[in-house]
Amino acid sequence: MRKFDTIISLVTFILLSSDVYSDSKNSSEADVTGQPGDAKQVSRTVKLTQVDNLFLPDEITLKEGETIRFVVKNGGNKKHEMLIGSKEDLKKAAHVRRKYPDREHTESHLLQLEPGEQKELIWHFAQAGTIEYACPLPGHFKKMRGTIIVEKK
Repeated sequence: MRKFDTIISLVTFILLSSDVYSDSKNSSEADVTGQPGDAKQVSRTVKLTQVDNLFLPDEITLKEGETIRFVVKNGGNKKHEMLIGSKEDLKKAAHVRRKYPDREHTESHLLQLEPGEQKELIWHFAQAGTIEYACPLPGHFKKMRGTIIVEKK
């Protein structure tokens, strides 16, 4: 039994330490994709609606340095998520959700919405670039995607 406990502890450590299973972002990714914003600094509100297999709108244009209040409504019949990140981050998140569907997800750049639910996410975009958002849930990721274009000031 002791050997089994050691193996379980080792496997848990490896999973929690791996990039694929981690919710954390390194500092260079955080700079490009942004960071949680301050409600007092919100420059405007962007409304998004999730319907089954689609975000409306699926493209948003912002200015570098803006802090946005995203108001996201799930107008579909299924649970959905909105996750902001690089294309690679979103692919990793979709992979994790397929592999570990019952895992709790707590990323700061994530909203989880039941049908009919509406939530807000305040996000600061410090650098120009292209960022994406998606629903990384299994069966949703290929179609439920959008782009945030952050233009230079």
